[in-house]
Amino acid sequence: MQFRTGAPRDADLIAALHTESWQTAYSGIMPASFLDGPLLEDRKALWAARLPSSEPTSQPSSGPTSQPTSGPSSGPSSGPSTLENASHLLLAEQDDTLQGFAYLIAQPDGRILLDNLHVRPARKRSGIGRLLMTRAFGWAATHHPGKAVYLEVLRDNAPAIAFYERCGGSATRDFWERVPGGIELPVIEYAWTPEGVKALANG
Repeated sequence: MQFRTGAPRDADLIAALHTESWQTAYSGIMPASFLDGPLLEDRKALWAARLPSSEPTSQPSSGPTSQPTSGPSSGPSSGPSTLENASHLLLAEQDDTLQGFAYLIAQPDGRILLDNLHVRPARKRSGIGRLLMTRAFGWAATHHPGKAVYLEVLRDNAPAIAFYERCGGSATRDFWERVPGGIELPVIEYAWTPEGVKALANG
């Protein structure tokens, strides 16, 4: 498995995997008319808009982090205010094929949002999700030391919730949110303390 930072040229591949992941994880949760209809174009628009910019406030959220259909940077921290460290897109590839990705965004409240974690559905439970989490949290610990990481997951996405709890996440709040597709669904926020971020980053 190889890991690298994503680039604008990867947008269509990421959108396709994002779509496939949602269609699998959210079947029976989100409307089929959305999952089998405009979802792909919606994800293409999201990633086309998101990748060219590194401003966290200008990057649209993709909605609750999906089920993981599941490296730390070596440079010194330059602080969360720099454009370079405002976001991070991590790709996992094998045999020149995208197998998964993670995307993090520094938030105005000082925390780091893990906005996406997706693995190709056929590679679920292969360990790719855990590897992505470790490297994503390594980036957060290196570039935003002392900051918490959080994500949002649909309450009905039981496999994802079980995965995040195995990774040490704690449920911190629950709420209803309007999600892509035009409906409101119950969401749970999971969070990791700075100490938990470092622990997961260290494997």
